[in-house]
Amino acid sequence: MANFRTSARTVDMLGRQQIAGIPTAINELFKNSYDAYAKTVVVDWLKDRNVLILRDDGVGMSLNDFSERWLTIGTDSKASGGRLAPPPIPQGFVRRPVMGEKGIGRLAIAALGPLALILTRQRPQQLTEENPAPVIAALVPWTLFSTPGVTLEDIDVPVLSVDGSVDRSVIEYLTGKVRTNLLRISHRLDDATVIAIRDQLGKLELIDPSILKRLPGPHITSRAGFGTTFIVTPVDDSLQGEVEGDSVNKGQASRLFKLLAGFSNTMATDAREPEMRTSFVVRTDDGVATNILDGDEFFDRSDFKRADHEFSGTFDEYGTFHGQVSIYRADPIDHVIPWKAGRGAPTQCGPFRIHFGYVHASPSQSSLTPQEHAEISRKLQKIAGLYVYKDGIRMLPYGQSDVDYLQIEERRSRNQGYYFFSYRRMFGAIELSSTLNPALQEKAGREGFRENIAYRQMRKILENFLVQLAADFFRASSQQGQEFQTKRDELERTEKVRRARARTTDGQRDNFRIQLQRVIGDFSEARPVSLVEKTIIRVERELASISDAAPDALEAALELEEAARRDLESVIRHYTVHKPVGVGLDRETSRDWNLYEQLRKELVSSVVPGAAVRISEMTAHRASRLAPMARLHERIREDFEESAARELDDWSRDLNKIRARSEQIADDVSGRVRSAVQQSSDFARALTRRLTDLPSSSTEDDLFDLRRQLLEELEEELHRQKESLEPIRRFLAGFESVSGGLGLDEQLEAVEEEVIALRAQVDTDLELTQLGRAVELINHEFSSSIKTVRRNLRALRPWGQRNEKLGSIERELATAFEHLDNYLTLFTPLQRRLYRKPANIRGAQVAQFISDLFGERFRRHSVDLQVSSEFEAFSFVGYPSTFYPVFVNLVDNAIFWLSDRPTPRIIRLSQRNGSLLVEDNGPGISLRDREAIFEHGFSRKPGGRGLGLKISRDVLQRSGWSLDVVPDGGLPWPDAAASLPVSGGRGVGACFSINPPSENEEHKLGEAE
Repeated sequence: MANFRTSARTVDMLGRQQIAGIPTAINELFKNSYDAYAKTVVVDWLKDRNVLILRDDGVGMSLNDFSERWLTIGTDSKASGGRLAPPPIPQGFVRRPVMGEKGIGRLAIAALGPLALILTRQRPQQLTEENPAPVIAALVPWTLFSTPGVTLEDIDVPVLSVDGSVDRSVIEYLTGKVRTNLLRISHRLDDATVIAIRDQLGKLELIDPSILKRLPGPHITSRAGFGTTFIVTPVDDSLQGEVEGDSVNKGQASRLFKLLAGFSNTMATDAREPEMRTSFVVRTDDGVATNILDGDEFFDRSDFKRADHEFSGTFDEYGTFHGQVSIYRADPIDHVIPWKAGRGAPTQCGPFRIHFGYVHASPSQSSLTPQEHAEISRKLQKIAGLYVYKDGIRMLPYGQSDVDYLQIEERRSRNQGYYFFSYRRMFGAIELSSTLNPALQEKAGREGFRENIAYRQMRKILENFLVQLAADFFRASSQQGQEFQTKRDELERTEKVRRARARTTDGQRDNFRIQLQRVIGDFSEARPVSLVEKTIIRVERELASISDAAPDALEAALELEEAARRDLESVIRHYTVHKPVGVGLDRETSRDWNLYEQLRKELVSSVVPGAAVRISEMTAHRASRLAPMARLHERIREDFEESAARELDDWSRDLNKIRARSEQIADDVSGRVRSAVQQSSDFARALTRRLTDLPSSSTEDDLFDLRRQLLEELEEELHRQKESLEPIRRFLAGFESVSGGLGLDEQLEAVEEEVIALRAQVDTDLELTQLGRAVELINHEFSSSIKTVRRNLRALRPWGQRNEKLGSIERELATAFEHLDNYLTLFTPLQRRLYRKPANIRGAQVAQFISDLFGERFRRHSVDLQVSSEFEAFSFVGYPSTFYPVFVNLVDNAIFWLSDRPTPRIIRLSQRNGSLLVEDNGPGISLRDREAIFEHGFSRKPGGRGLGLKISRDVLQRSGWSLDVVPDGGLPWPDAAASLPVSGGRGVGACFSINPPSENEEHKLGEAE
């Protein structure tokens, strides 16, 4: 235990006012953590408790270091040749350039709040050391340092060396020392200051240090922990505004995000990983935790693929740019831009690199897809800018939207066409280093570089570079500028056509989807069949009501039949949906269309013809009693002639319309139509002759059967002729579309459907990426906390043995934790990071994994997992992270579909001809669903996401494997399921096969590797 009086040099502490706000203070603390060789630094704002905690896993400090370095403001220990030796370089690290050389980093704590508890522990040289260094705890009452009338000699900063755990007693000791100091100098303080400091100390005493163990990230209070932790309370009132931003300008980033995002360079040209990761997590008492510095919200190297134009290169020691330029994502071309103002003399700023992208504000001028443009524009709206990094660490305030240090927007406002670039549409990085750019020195207040010659040179070089880029590539006076403007005009025309087509096709697609869903809904409720049945019943009833003695009885019977035929045709027309020509369909609508075609085909080829036969038979039977055969023959012939004439008239009118349209194009089209009319007429006359030549010995049934047959033949011939003319019809419709500025129908339809499918795929990939990151984060955070939980459960056990009530709670906690521990351990094979190289996977390992993962569910649902000896003995080479999730998904689905089926419920893992099979005796998969189940979003599960099987097939395909449904597979249903509806008429369950790559696929994979 030690108690240090601050030295006279603490007067520099008044310089903390150089820290311009909380975001700048935290940025400075991040730099100190970087200097301390931290890999991770986390800020947790416990919003509801008004506490801010900053933790890192750096080298930490010993008692002597803390006294000589931290408590002595303005130390030069980081500077070359300083009085104190720099912090040691931990084992496995390379030397880091020093970020904080002014000794004011610790002053940043004062900007966060009036009371700061500091905990630090020195990192051991070997992480395996059994005796960790003590934790150094100190309490700094910043309020006293700004109180008038108090000298620095009056203030004591209590410091304590703790060998054991840090608990409330440590805090109480430190606050007690501050209270004693406060009492001693209270005569120099006003009452309000004394009350404020006592209130601050009281709030600090409410904090339980054990909270540090529950927060993900560096744990200084654990036995193996090291680094530095700051606990500040109460937090300055301005923090909430800094975090939440401007509520008026939605979509804009908060000031804290703007200043802290991208602390490490994620856009680096050398593709290196950041040496230190930063987080700022807002936590509430209801358990909600939000990391507002989520890495996905800042720019990284992948974002350059979503830029219209990309520029990358190096400025040499004379200010000349040598690099590559890509306009509208074309192949990069080499380009040189000299700095003539330098007159060939070496610059004081030194050589540096630049890499930035540019995105047009208007989607009509952008080469990006609408979705890509929207995504990158969302980022640009929040954090656009050209950032400056020195040794991979961001220099403030460069990159902020309100810090246009290169006057890009000022030039653009003078002449947009001449200067081209907009600062709000740029993103990228200028990369400096301490070695090559020593003259670029940061201001003491962290508000940018000093305005020396080196900085002014760098600005002039960059301004000249941007002006010349605009002249070389975006003005019509240059060859590249003409090519750019041609491409831009082409994009604008394409976008204009796309929007015009979208206005046309979107409405058609929506109307078609509505009609399709209505018709399928009616089919699912058997309404078409019901209408047909009602027609048959009505005809039967009305035929029976016709009196034999009525003079017009035969006419009435024939009129009934004709009316019934029209009703049946009306049913077909009512349930006929015409697919819009040249309009692409999304996957779900395409699937509905395929289903509709099957249902309508059954209606047209089976239901309606069957009804027509029944009606004809009933009419023939009734007509035989109403008129002699000769009269019946004559009447049927007349009726057929009238029907044929009517059909021909309708048909001819339709053909005449086609002919009228086609005569403007070519005479041969008109000839083809006339030929079709002639052939159809000849065919109809031939049919009439067949009816006329019916032998007089024919019965009434023969007469009606022949008439029905001839009508069907006539309809078939007319349909054939119509189909032969359909290409002409499509051509004419396509010609009208082309004349209106749209494209050819079939080509547009195919392209449009592909675009729709790709957009859906992008959504799927994004959803899967977020899901995968979430699972990985959960597993990581659980792993980092599991040791603490396990240790505390062991510590609780002796107390539970002495107290029965407590013992019961301890045993339940231990059991539940063991189950959770074992369950999450199963995620290990699913992490690809742990398997950089393919591994040998045995079937027995897969079976054991499945048994461990689903054992409890197997027992709960009475499912029997059967594993064949062939499956257990089978082995192959691959990534566990590829294959294990496939088996997980298939077995999980099987359990779901088996859960409400009769027993026995069986899942079998087997092997056949090199393919791995997953079978069950559940309800099976219908013929209609066999391919649909692999589509994104398709699921028969209530609330299913429709992702699992698609993901499984996709990941296997990347390794050359495949996933298929085996049509004749599946285990037979148990006897108790005999009365259940049979899926696909087979009475067997589902069977999936995981198939290895063919020899050709293996060869391709080998070449790729």
